[in-house]
Amino acid sequence: MMEVPEDYAKPSQRKIQFPVVRFIANEPDAGKYPLLHLGAGGPGASLGLEPENASDWLWINYAAMTVDDGRDLIIMDPRGTGMAQPRLTCSEFIEDAQTAFRRKLSSDEEARVFTFSMERCYSRLDKAADLAQYNSAIIARDVEALRQQMGVEKFNLYGVSYASRYALTMARDYPDSVRALVLNSAVFPNIVYTQQLAKDSLAAYQRGLQACIEDKLCNSRYPDLGRRLENLVQTLDENPRTIPITHRFSDEEYPFVLTGQRLLRVLFQALYNENFYSDLPKVIEALETSDSADLKPVQAAVSHFMEIVLDPYFGDAAGVSHFCYEEAPFVDFDKARASAADSGILGGAVRSDIELMQVQCRIWAIPSAPLSESKAIATPLPVMLLHGGLDPVLAADDVDKARQKLPNHQWLLFPALAHDIISASNCAEEAAARFLDNPKEDQTDAVKACRREEIANKIPADGDAPPPGQYSHQD
Repeated sequence: MMEVPEDYAKPSQRKIQFPVVRFIANEPDAGKYPLLHLGAGGPGASLGLEPENASDWLWINYAAMTVDDGRDLIIMDPRGTGMAQPRLTCSEFIEDAQTAFRRKLSSDEEARVFTFSMERCYSRLDKAADLAQYNSAIIARDVEALRQQMGVEKFNLYGVSYASRYALTMARDYPDSVRALVLNSAVFPNIVYTQQLAKDSLAAYQRGLQACIEDKLCNSRYPDLGRRLENLVQTLDENPRTIPITHRFSDEEYPFVLTGQRLLRVLFQALYNENFYSDLPKVIEALETSDSADLKPVQAAVSHFMEIVLDPYFGDAAGVSHFCYEEAPFVDFDKARASAADSGILGGAVRSDIELMQVQCRIWAIPSAPLSESKAIATPLPVMLLHGGLDPVLAADDVDKARQKLPNHQWLLFPALAHDIISASNCAEEAAARFLDNPKEDQTDAVKACRREEIANKIPADGDAPPPGQYSHQD
């Protein structure tokens, strides 16, 4: 456990801890700096260091670019998340969600429930933590303190999803402590995600539907999916359906009441994984009928959603602190609401979320970040960007624009993948390994050849035909 001041301006006062694990290279190369994995993103997500969750994936996904290549791998949970102490989890939200999702609630009723959750959470945590001290700039300072404590001259930094912002912030604030950055499904401080949330959400649903529409066999089997999804959302809001599920945080079957707005949230979360694209038409069709025989894909998606909602190691309060400090101050909420208002039936969940975001920040009442936290980070350090064409969080076109601010980078787009590229493709990890060995070597051609072979050799787990659109893209 790495111990640091909660508030660096008050070093003699409250201390906090965050966990660090170091995997030693099989045959250490003294000339290779270690790779520091900055956590699971979120912000607030746990990397899975907890005894009941830890497994081989914690290092196997990154072995090719670290321990198998002479380079140590260091992994951590950022302050406030996972195994960190304190862990800033809103247990009140978890308790209320357990009850709320068993009931038919309107969007307004659900918002009132979770507003009350946030109020109670803040009241409790504000006595045990300074919630203004949990953001990207301070986490970068934690990383610098860790580097000094470990006696490492420089880190290579690996950031996935929101943790990529930590890597960029570290490169900005402590450039002499960083050798290179690998950014997987990156988050950029100069993109105001909330302001384009409605647009990005609709685009994610449309990509999911389009994958089937563009596949002749799928479109024949599941015609007119867009209209059917809109009708389904409306139908479920009027007459919700109870979906019996099991999940790892409950010993009993859980009766999830699926409204249309909850379906939208379930689908958006499921679209983080490209493998769900083949299930989306099945989910829509299964929910259109009263037959319970074909609910397995629905149950799987709902179970995944609830495991995220009910995860006791998710530092959601730390995530709220991040948002209210370094994004909310730069959001034009009037524009965000106007965009959501024009997003039709499929934008209903976004409309509710935008309102709740503002309420959360009023409750948190923490200072706003300086304007510099909304600016592009144009580090001259070598950067590898890995992004999926199906990523629901940030469209590839937006990443293509944001990356232009990085003067020394490589850009690898994987059209048939969604979020977290390295977990989905060995080719991506191998490219990152070569990049870390020689950041000047262009990986484009090698990755294209590798992906052609990887896609050709992929066999669907269920033995059926490939998922819609899975093999129609050339990465």
